[in-house]
Amino acid sequence: MAMSKAAKLPEEIIIDILSLLPAKFIGQYRCVSKQWCNLLSDPQFIKSHQTIHAHKGEEKLIYVSWYRELQTITFNHNPQNGIDIISRTLNLQQLSNSWVSVAGSCNGLVLVIKREEAKYLINPTTLEYHRIPNFDLALPVPGSCSMYGFGYDTLSDDYKVVTLSYYDSFDENDPAITETFVDIYSLRKGLWKRLESSPYDHPLSDRASGVLVNGVLHWLACKTSQYSFVIAAFHLSDEKFLEVAGPTGLGSNYSLCNLVVLRGCLCIFTSIGKDMDTVTFWMMKEYGVKESWTKFTITEPNLDRFMCTLLCSVTDDDVLLDVEEELVVYNMKENQRRDLMVDASPIMYEARTFMDSLVSPYFSQGN
Repeated sequence: MAMSKAAKLPEEIIIDILSLLPAKFIGQYRCVSKQWCNLLSDPQFIKSHQTIHAHKGEEKLIYVSWYRELQTITFNHNPQNGIDIISRTLNLQQLSNSWVSVAGSCNGLVLVIKREEAKYLINPTTLEYHRIPNFDLALPVPGSCSMYGFGYDTLSDDYKVVTLSYYDSFDENDPAITETFVDIYSLRKGLWKRLESSPYDHPLSDRASGVLVNGVLHWLACKTSQYSFVIAAFHLSDEKFLEVAGPTGLGSNYSLCNLVVLRGCLCIFTSIGKDMDTVTFWMMKEYGVKESWTKFTITEPNLDRFMCTLLCSVTDDDVLLDVEEELVVYNMKENQRRDLMVDASPIMYEARTFMDSLVSPYFSQGN
């Protein structure tokens, strides 16, 4: 009887109702009938669903554990106990747990790297995955290094994987020349291409992945001619590097700094400072506006800033820290620390936030 009544509803009303549901429930409704499966798998519905849920801010964390597993953390806001977290190990069919790093996240898709530089796009919600093909011009030589970035180009409606690769070459006239090659993969076209080499010296970043804000990937780098530190910004639409002005109070040495995203804003945090128990970071509240950099400090007894990593924001007042392999929530407003009890192995390398979505890693022509 319920299905009979539902069948009489106009299709647009059904779409409007179902588009309000969380992504994790949509898979269940695809099993109702072939009609609903086709309806809820339509690229336009997926795009509409993504637009509706993109600004709700219900972010999760994904990272590679010490056991080379992919693990996710969900934050539950408990009025009585504050913030609770639920951990989950992702089991992707026919893929072994030999992950190396989480290299990027955008619209529910996550770029992860396996051993031997194998690159995969996965959707942690639907557990779909797609291997990115190797690039013939990539650097397979011993001693070469690669950094990655991933994002969405709104102008071309395309997801792009960016690889920065370099190795030290030696020349009689200049014994330490480092050239950084820039390769970009279009998910829509299924093709790699090589761009002009980066004008920056990227080994400063210690192979850190690009940080995505405002459709732009960011790395800490040096100008090769002046050896001055900059925030290099790779624009996914025009596929060119520009620079983002850093905070004035930080100085010119970014060698002990890292980039991260908090509340959708570009942030830079540093291990430099007078006090060992203080972590300092700046947030660019208005992207591209140098004057909008705002300084914050986290001061906690027995906090070793060299063993502390700023991971993400949990609420407007709470940030998540990795402190000596333990997860800690720090309330910026009340200046209080809370250690989280989580049944998960420690973070081995970079962590990224993601949101539940229906976007397929097989995104291609027509999606």
